[in-house]
Amino acid sequence: MTSRERVRRVLRRELPDRLPFNFWMDRDRMAELDRRLGADFRVTHYGADVVETFHGISFFPDFARNAVNKNDGKTSWRVKFPVENAAALVGAAYPDPDTPAFYAGIRADREKHPACALFAMVVTPLDILFDQIGMEQLFYDMTDSPEFLEEALERIARVLLSAVEHIAACDVDAIYFAGDICSSRGALMSESMLRRFCFGPLRKLIDRAHTLGLPVLYHTDGYVMDLLPLFAEYGIDGINPLQASAGNDPAAFARACASQLLVYGGIDNCFIIPDGTVSEVRSHIRHLFETLGQNGGLIASSHDIPSYCPMENLEAMVDEIRRRVY
Repeated sequence: MTSRERVRRVLRRELPDRLPFNFWMDRDRMAELDRRLGADFRVTHYGADVVETFHGISFFPDFARNAVNKNDGKTSWRVKFPVENAAALVGAAYPDPDTPAFYAGIRADREKHPACALFAMVVTPLDILFDQIGMEQLFYDMTDSPEFLEEALERIARVLLSAVEHIAACDVDAIYFAGDICSSRGALMSESMLRRFCFGPLRKLIDRAHTLGLPVLYHTDGYVMDLLPLFAEYGIDGINPLQASAGNDPAAFARACASQLLVYGGIDNCFIIPDGTVSEVRSHIRHLFETLGQNGGLIASSHDIPSYCPMENLEAMVDEIRRRVY
């Protein structure tokens, strides 16, 4: 069974031959292992089943010069946001989603990895604005000038609606929406605000992906247990990563909605994988499989595993995953 067949079975809620997986590490460590183990080491050396792929659409380039970013080689973050508030985006130019070059990277990934599943990441309209305005100002705009915010969200969503069609034509296996809406303490805003500013603009995109035969996954860090019914209501098929360090309980998830939502994630990248013993790493993977994977609803994955993670822990994680057979 190829990796793509294995993942597609899970996406259809069928049993594969073994547990499919993917993982991420701090970027400096991935670059190091690419040099040591070969390019695309996660796939070529360890046999990871999923390749995450990205479109090239860039929003609001006219404001980009105002941004200030920091990068420590492991990750990057924004310290000055390019746009003052949502009102500043009135009259801003939006990209043409029919531009073929925007999807060249996805087409290249499909050609490069024909036997792997491709998950095409699409940042949500709300998270695109987070990146332009910053979270603090965006919360002010939600209260003080929601009409400007909703106009920008609607226009972004129209671009991404066409983008989903082009992405589907690149022979991907799932659309993977990404937008952090939770902290380790729960949702960043009320349910009514989530409906209005996050899931509302996404509804047509989710429906279009389903019409095109693609399952839809959603990424958010943080504690998501209280939002599981909302994900299911809006047609999300699976969530990532079900962050262990944020207090998400895999057993409670399985009881609540394993029949409605699959998990692309579950691996504790914060503590057990980098800091545990080899025995603890193996036990963690076995417990994850026994709790979430018995019925085929799991694609094991992690958020960024820290650079200092011992190689023996990484090797134990992958080896234990590959031993989880159906």
